[in-house]
Amino acid sequence: MKKTLAFAAGAIVCFALGFVIADARGGTAADRDHPPINVPVAATEVWFPPLGDYDTGGEPLDDERFEALMSALDEALTARPTLARFDREAPLHIWNFIRRFASPWITLEQRKAVTAYVAAFAEEHPERAEVVETNMAALERYAGPSEKVPAFASKVSNYSYRSWFSADGEPFSDAQIDGILASLDAMLELPETQADFEAESEHHFSLFANRLRRGRISDGQFARVDAYFDEVEANNPEIAGALAEHRYRVASFTPGRVAPNIVGKDTEGVEFGLEDYRGNIVVLIFSGEWCGPCVGEYPFHHFIVEQFEGDPVVLLGINSDADVETIRSAKASGKAPAYRTWWDGHAESNTSGPIATAWGVTTWPTIYVLDEKGVIRSIGDRGGHLIAKVGDMLMEMRTREMDRSRTVESVPAMRTVPAKPPNG
Repeated sequence: MKKTLAFAAGAIVCFALGFVIADARGGTAADRDHPPINVPVAATEVWFPPLGDYDTGGEPLDDERFEALMSALDEALTARPTLARFDREAPLHIWNFIRRFASPWITLEQRKAVTAYVAAFAEEHPERAEVVETNMAALERYAGPSEKVPAFASKVSNYSYRSWFSADGEPFSDAQIDGILASLDAMLELPETQADFEAESEHHFSLFANRLRRGRISDGQFARVDAYFDEVEANNPEIAGALAEHRYRVASFTPGRVAPNIVGKDTEGVEFGLEDYRGNIVVLIFSGEWCGPCVGEYPFHHFIVEQFEGDPVVLLGINSDADVETIRSAKASGKAPAYRTWWDGHAESNTSGPIATAWGVTTWPTIYVLDEKGVIRSIGDRGGHLIAKVGDMLMEMRTREMDRSRTVESVPAMRTVPAKPPNG
């Protein structure tokens, strides 16, 4: 796994539980329905030197900038607001410290200096030592010559980790959309975001789009989201291109929206389109033989193919193997299910094929379920949850068909009135 992906995964695990934007415990019922936004103090100021000052192009970090960074870390960790809520504030400070090592080498002497500082801090604040030691361990794993570590904005994990903002595939309430938009707005106003808006806002918009995937958004709610994009673009015209991409992904790949058509060649070189299967429940599976979790889903896909044979249920794959013969062989052997599959691994990076790129897929497997009208109903269901989702949707589809049939049968037949005989 590339270092950037490992870093992202590690960051999510390490910090997801550490930062919240709201405390929904207690308060009135209205408060619990729509919790207030509460950003950590560590995110409300720029505590460290600018990120750009630490872009060395992969060269070692000089001692002057290193000392400035260490001084900023000590000031941040010993600040009164940090000590008052250390578990909440310190991880964010440490993360922003580590971010400055995304580009440069850290020398052996500098690494020893960091280790000595952590030990001295632990001796002075033993009750807070574990927080510092646990979070600073990331520096050992990620600092050094490598690809540039992604800049995760101020790394306040905000709405991405709040269960209150998840509708579990059901329609979002207007209050939830209010909260998601308010959270995004708060993150875009953070000092570190404002310091380099074009680069830093990317992370927050990605989290925003991912959060909207947790439920279904109505046309009216989407109009409000669209209006918010208009407002951001008016205030930040320099990022119009990036905003257009975020807007497109929200409009096209969010539950409740009609999925865009896919046109490409299958593993046998025959061109076909997603819309060819309109009228069926469609399961779209972004997968690859290189991906262990993807292969682990095969038994469930075999079951769906067999269980729903003869029903209007279709599985379609988007394969990301670099060599098309890999997936051909897997299907021929029976290991991979025999559903029709676009081969999308024909890019410089096999996971960056045109279909995966257009759909913004960065996690493998990614699975979409579409209803018979092409509307996205769920994203990310796997295993038994996927089987249950398909079964529920098939039952809904049959119920609608029965209701339509009863409606037609209940309409009385028109009585034909004989024409009067002509006079004469």
